[in-house]
Amino acid sequence: MTTIYRSRVVDSMIATAANSLLRESGINSPTPHETVEVRRLAETIIRETIDMLAGSRDGLAYSTLTDVTNLVASDPETASVDQIREVAIALRGLLALREALAEVGQR
Repeated sequence: MTTIYRSRVVDSMIATAANSLLRESGINSPTPHETVEVRRLAETIIRETIDMLAGSRDGLAYSTLTDVTNLVASDPETASVDQIREVAIALRGLLALREALAEVGQR
């Protein structure tokens, strides 16, 4: 059985995207069904964006980035400058995504 990692940052980005979608569509009092549908759409948008930044989950790029991230986080003294740079680039992309979502939420 696969354990799904839940991130508060990703959950926050999904909630921000869902609220923005509701606001942009003019739905002020969504029904429970609309709330579920908008949440699913927001999850898809955020997860596909993160996957695009990290590379395909089925591909070598995702696996490599995951391995490098784990190395940098668990044993940074042994990580190379290039490995740290890869993780920093991926993190910068995620932070830029979060900032963009925050800007959309402020409209």
